[in-house]
Amino acid sequence: MNSPAVTDIAKTARQAARFKERLSALKSQIGETEFGWYPHVSLDNFILLDRLLQGRFRVLLDDLKGARVLDIGCADGDVAFFLESLGYDVAAIDHPDTNFNGMRAIRKLKEALHSRVEIISADIDSRFELPDRRYDLVFFLGILYHLKNPYYILDLLSRHARFCFISTRVARFTPDQIEIRRAPVAYLVEPDELNNDPTNYWIFSEAGLRRLLRRTGWEVCNYLAVGDTETSQPNTIEHDERAYCLVRSRRLTDPGLTAGLLKGWHQLEEGHWRWTERCFSAELPVPRDRDRATLELHFVYPDYLRQRIAALRLKASIDDVSLGEVPYSASGEQVYRAAVPSHLLRNSSVVVNFELDRAIAPDAVDLRERGIVVLSVGLHEHF
Repeated sequence: MNSPAVTDIAKTARQAARFKERLSALKSQIGETEFGWYPHVSLDNFILLDRLLQGRFRVLLDDLKGARVLDIGCADGDVAFFLESLGYDVAAIDHPDTNFNGMRAIRKLKEALHSRVEIISADIDSRFELPDRRYDLVFFLGILYHLKNPYYILDLLSRHARFCFISTRVARFTPDQIEIRRAPVAYLVEPDELNNDPTNYWIFSEAGLRRLLRRTGWEVCNYLAVGDTETSQPNTIEHDERAYCLVRSRRLTDPGLTAGLLKGWHQLEEGHWRWTERCFSAELPVPRDRDRATLELHFVYPDYLRQRIAALRLKASIDDVSLGEVPYSASGEQVYRAAVPSHLLRNSSVVVNFELDRAIAPDAVDLRERGIVVLSVGLHEHF
């Protein structure tokens, strides 16, 4: 018996184009109403997702078929209804006060489509709390720079969602031509400075966006820049640059999704983390800018482990070349970070060996040797 064909993002983008035509016909059939339809074509985002997703993530949507999906800033619900048509369990969130038509259009379309999409009215820029549930995937497109509190929502989402598609405006230069792409900063626009829209707030540099994502519990899987990728500025329509990211939660997702786990790893526990042995290794993809590559290992030093082992030392090496040793004495989430010389990154991937100076030996409670609890490991471009 043949296994079902795997659908990659290119096919999904074509399906989105067909669904866009279906929705357009339905809106024409409904006709003019007391409200206006959202003027932008949300489903065209799938064309850019086709460019964004690379490697194993090209089939991510197929891998998650039937999963629970959340669409934040859903406008008229085009993306939400399309995903439902593909078999996903979808919830859609927007704020009536800032939604183009007060969320009347999404409710009208839900009725016309006989849809089961869950519609949630909420202000995500307040002390917003998600329902007590987890999502496999979040669509968070074109919303981040409209929020006063981007850190809060990203941190919240990383505790509730395994993966997230994010798009937001970014900038390489300030209005007075100071280059900021590699500085972890954001520019706060005046209420009338960008398109005369007072809901525009923080325009991040690329480095600022990447650091924000790391600090809020995310790991960048794929990154795409579109628009003016040479001279973008935060305050003009002409110099608009957008970042599209696929990110995965370090709190909820297996580190093996972005790394080849070799020796010294135990089985996945609770869906998102793994114990290691004292010595362990991983094969990691090499970033495009090899001159700025940084190794990052995010892990937890559990308090009960610290009670048995008062301090740890962790070191890493590539081809027997040491990247340095770091001591850890505090419990909780920790990071091992080391610059990697470019001459060690000759190929598209590299094997990194890690070694702890001590570990918990097998005992009657657990027959495994236990070192640390790893959340994520990877090579990243350092900004």
